[in-house]
Amino acid sequence: MSDTPKVGVPGRRRGRPPLASRELTIEVVTLRRQGLSLRAIAVSLNSRSVPMPEGRGPWCRKAVDRLLATQHARDIEAEMDQR
Repeated sequence: MSDTPKVGVPGRRRGRPPLASRELTIEVVTLRRQGLSLRAIAVSLNSRSVPMPEGRGPWCRKAVDRLLATQHARDIEAEMDQR
C-alpha cells in the first residue's frame, strides 16, 4: 500500500493552501466589486495597517491583483455570486 495521496480525489484541493485569510479575501473582493481600483484597495489596506499575507512590506497594486487572481479568491467570488 502506498502513502502517496490519490490524484483527483473529490473534495480535495491540489496545490498549496491560500496565504490570505478568508476574511481578508472577502474584504478585497468586496472592495473590488464596489468599483475601487487595485491601487485604491492597496491604499485602503495600508491606511488600516492590514498586513500582507506573506508578512512582507506594504500593499501595492500588484499584490492586490495577485490575491484576486488566486483560486481561493475565485472560489469566494463564486460563493458570493450564489448568495
